[in-house]
Amino acid sequence: MASRNARLRFGGSAVWLLGLVLTAGLSGCNGAIDTYRSISGMDKNDPNPETAPFSKNLAEAESDRYPNLATVPPPPILNSTAAERAKLADNLTEVRTNTQANGGTATPGSIAPLAPIPADIAAPPSSTAPAKQARAPLTPMRKEDEPPAPQPPNTTMQTPMIVSLPGVEAPRPAPPPGRIAPIPQPAPSALPAAVVQSANPQPAPPPATLPPPQLPPQIAALPPPKLPPVPVTVASFTLGVNATALPDAERPHLAGVVTQFKDKPRTVRIVSYAAQATGGAEQLNSFRGALDRAQLVAKALTDSGIPANKIQTQAAPASSSTPPGHIDVQFLP
Repeated sequence: MASRNARLRFGGSAVWLLGLVLTAGLSGCNGAIDTYRSISGMDKNDPNPETAPFSKNLAEAESDRYPNLATVPPPPILNSTAAERAKLADNLTEVRTNTQANGGTATPGSIAPLAPIPADIAAPPSSTAPAKQARAPLTPMRKEDEPPAPQPPNTTMQTPMIVSLPGVEAPRPAPPPGRIAPIPQPAPSALPAAVVQSANPQPAPPPATLPPPQLPPQIAALPPPKLPPVPVTVASFTLGVNATALPDAERPHLAGVVTQFKDKPRTVRIVSYAAQATGGAEQLNSFRGALDRAQLVAKALTDSGIPANKIQTQAAPASSSTPPGHIDVQFLP
C-alpha cells in the first residue's frame, strides 16, 4: 500500500513537472515564471496592470530596442567664430580710442534697450491690483483602510528631441610666425675714452674717513674713568710641582720683596702657575697644588714681617712663558 502511494506521488510530481516544462518551452522563461506565480497564488498582491500607474510606459520600454551609443552626436566645440572675435576686437579698439580721447576716462556707452516682456507673464494694463485667484479645494484625506485613488496608466511627458546638431567650426590657418624686434643700440658710455679703450674698470674710490666722535658736553666734563691697577712683578722663581716647603735657596728672592714693602706698604699678590690636565678632577688637583705652593711663599713672607691681610694668593694656568711651578710675586698699586 505504501509503495502504491509513493508511485502515485511520483506520478503526480512527474506530470506537474512535465506540464511546467511544456509551458516554459511555449511561452519562454518570463511566461513560465508568471504561470508558476499564477498557479501558486503568489501574484494575488501584484498591482492591476489596468489601474497601476505608468504600466504602459513600462511595457513600451520593455519591448523597445536598446539605444545605440554610436548614434550619440559628438560634443560641440565651444570656440568662438572668426566673426565673433573680430567684433570683440572692434569693441575693445573703440573703448580704447574713447578712453584716450577723454584723457584716460572711459566714455559711458549707450544703454541697450530692455527686452520686451512676454505677453503670457506681463501684468494686466489696468492700474487696479489684480484680484486674488480662488484656490482649488484640497482633496479630502482618505481613510486608513480606503485604497488610493487610481492614477493615469500613462504619463504625458515627452522625451526632448534635438532639433539640429551643433555645427563644427571649420579649421583655421595657422597664424604667421612671430618676428623678434631687433636689439636697440646701447647708449654711449659716460666713462673716459682711455678707460673704454683699455676695457679696464675705474679704480675703486678711496675709503671714507669718518670724523672723530664728538662726546656730549656733560660726558666730556666728567673725569676720566679709573683703570684697573696694573701689577708690578718684583720677584720670580720656580718651585717643584711636588714641593712641600720653601727651599732655602729661594729665600733671598723674598728679601727684596720685604724691603720694598717696608718702604711702601701695599698689597702683595702671589701667582702660582698650574700644569694643564686632561680631566676635570686632574685639572682641579693641579690648581690645588699650585695654591699650596703659593701658600708656602705667603707663609715665608708673613714670617718675614708682612701682615697676612696684605697678601693674596692666586692659581693660574701655565703657558709657554710661565711653565708649571713658576711663581710671580707682584705689588698692586
